[in-house]
Amino acid sequence: MIKLVAAIRRRPGMTHTEYADYIREVHGGIALANKMTLRKYVQNHVFDGAYGSIGDTGYQVTLPRDSVTELYFDDLDSMARTFTDPYTRDVVGPDGANFSDLPASMSLLVEEKRTKVPQPAPGAVKVLYFVKAADGLEPEAFQQRWQQAHEDVLADASGPACHLRGYEWNPALPGNGMAEYFGSSGQPAYEAYAALWFDDGEAAASFRAYEEALTKHAEKYGAFHQPSLSFFLLTREVVIFDDTLTAGETAA
Repeated sequence: MIKLVAAIRRRPGMTHTEYADYIREVHGGIALANKMTLRKYVQNHVFDGAYGSIGDTGYQVTLPRDSVTELYFDDLDSMARTFTDPYTRDVVGPDGANFSDLPASMSLLVEEKRTKVPQPAPGAVKVLYFVKAADGLEPEAFQQRWQQAHEDVLADASGPACHLRGYEWNPALPGNGMAEYFGSSGQPAYEAYAALWFDDGEAAASFRAYEEALTKHAEKYGAFHQPSLSFFLLTREVVIFDDTLTAGETAA
């Protein structure tokens, strides 16, 4: 299964609450009315986040985000059938202008990989961590360094690992992530992102501890990312539908 991901900023003149209500009730309803080949549709509604890094005088960040959409398909062929369907062309796509600042959109195509954590639990807050690879570092090497840093951080049971309730690794697949469809214009390309689940009330502090541990690892073993182009979003997951579940399963 593959996943198409889009980080979106609300259109001008719209409040965050208006935006969140619209994408959940109206745009989500449009998707429910005709799922086509889409197997699962998740909206991650942003309620906090941070961009760039301290000491970055250029403050070179991607634009603030209001939500991140995750669309699941069986494969590339099934995804292509959805995006060439008349319903997408005439109904779903045009609705984007009603809520999205289209040129600010950022999208990528990924493969989702869930990995174990020491103390798993549902986790009320989902942190999406978009990291831009260090200059000159090939995507494969970047992903390997990031994952090694993550594994080393989790090896310390008394550190951030004790607060992490779930972890999902999303390395990018070849392609531009349907940038033309989402209206993206000039946004940085990302080689991977991670989803981390934490308990409510301690998500920000727990993620900061995790982020600091990754930074210390990079200082010791070599940089793998550009802090000025990296960002994280604290979100609440809204599952519009999930047809990947088998009988007796429930959404996490």
